This record gives sequence, structure tokens and C-alpha cells, in this order.
Amino acid sequence: MPEIRLSLGEIPDGGGMAVPVRDHFRIAVFRVGDRVAAIADNCPHAGGSFGEGPFDGTIACCPLHFYPVDVWQGLGHAGKKIATYPVAVEGDEVKIMVPDA
Repeated sequence: MPEIRLSLGEIPDGGGMAVPVRDHFRIAVFRVGDRVAAIADNCPHAGGSFGEGPFDGTIACCPLHFYPVDVWQGLGHAGKKIATYPVAVEGDEVKIMVPDA
């Protein structure tokens, strides 16, 4: 499984960002203090970027129609499962495991 590496400081504290992995595949990465979560970036409802939408520390919303997802549990509206990716924070380094192409 490939690994994405970021520094903790690249991820806005209390915010999120979209991270390109490969052609047409991005993940959304969120940070609260030293906690980091990574989920699939594409909203299943409208295809917007979770990493570019509002985030309140637990819930990220698609910026197109505000479809909510709990980034820590990978749960969307009505319990719909959103893909999550394993994250390890070691000092200032963040490692995210993503699936092979």
C-alpha cells in the first residue's frame, strides 16, 4: 500500500485540505491539534471535495450541497460509509496509507 507523507504543519489546525494522490484520486486530510484523519475526498452525493468544504472539528461538509461526513468515523448522512485511510503521526511527520491504483 503506497504511503503519502506530509508535515503536520502543512495541514491547517482545525481545518482540512485535499491532497492529490494520482490521476483522478484525492484524499481529504483533516487536523485537530495532533489528531489527523484521512478520508475519500469525493462526496458521494454531488462529487464535491470534502477537503475544500467547511469543517467543525468533527464534521466536514461538501461545499456543493453541504453533505456531512464525520471524518473520525467515516460516516456520512444516514450512516453511509465513506472510505477512511490509516494515519500515523510521528512527531511532525504524518503518514497516510492509501490503496494501490
